[in-house]
Amino acid sequence: MPKPKRFSLPADHADVAPWGIAALVCGAMAVAAVNLSALLPADTLGGLHTPYRQGANYHQLRTQLAELAEDRNRVMGDYRALLARFNLLDDDSDEAIRRLGALEKSLPLLIESLPLSSDIDRSLLTASIAESAEEVYEFDGGTMVVRYSPLFDDAAPQPVADQPMPPPLTPEQPPVTAAEPTVDLTLQGVAVGHSVPFDQSAALYAEITQTAGMLLLGTSPLAAASEGSDQTRIVLGPLPDSASAQALCVRIERLDLPCEPTPYSGEPLPL
Repeated sequence: MPKPKRFSLPADHADVAPWGIAALVCGAMAVAAVNLSALLPADTLGGLHTPYRQGANYHQLRTQLAELAEDRNRVMGDYRALLARFNLLDDDSDEAIRRLGALEKSLPLLIESLPLSSDIDRSLLTASIAESAEEVYEFDGGTMVVRYSPLFDDAAPQPVADQPMPPPLTPEQPPVTAAEPTVDLTLQGVAVGHSVPFDQSAALYAEITQTAGMLLLGTSPLAAASEGSDQTRIVLGPLPDSASAQALCVRIERLDLPCEPTPYSGEPLPL
């Protein structure tokens, strides 16, 4: 008996090719989506998987939780700073208590070691008013009585002895010093330029300033009258000594200006 033939349709490659290409594209997109999902932020990826109505509330809660975490970190930082300050204050208080305790132990020993003839006021052993003085404080459930007593039970207040006045001091004679050399207080200056009438001295000083320039810094001009005439000369100064005046004249004479040392005296120029 002959075998029946299998029923099949003729395959057309032109019809199958688009579906194969579409399948390859979809597979490539799926692989790319899986790899790119790891690069997306957690908030974005969570929003894609969250329903539309619940997405807004979810993101708001995450934002508020992030803000609360930042506030908590800030509060913890402030707490640590305050704790460090408190520890420093505690250390300072411990140091103060230690020093006060050392004083409380050492001062009575120092006072006991002093002889009775020492020059101290023994009537001020303590700040107590009297042995019978007491203070009563009311508290919840009872009272507290504070009594004052002397620092040393056997030490009675001694009358204050009058201290004799010390002998007067012998006045010291001032030491004999050698006579100081006399100092010439006359100010030193230099006379620059020729003699001119007093009304022309300002113009002469302007010419000297234009010629000498920087050499005249720190000096002030005066008009000194010449003896036996109505002429005046320009005197510049004051200078510390005659050596400085001589050195200045040497520099001014190099500029073809007559100069000689002279006392710094005269009348101000009519500038």
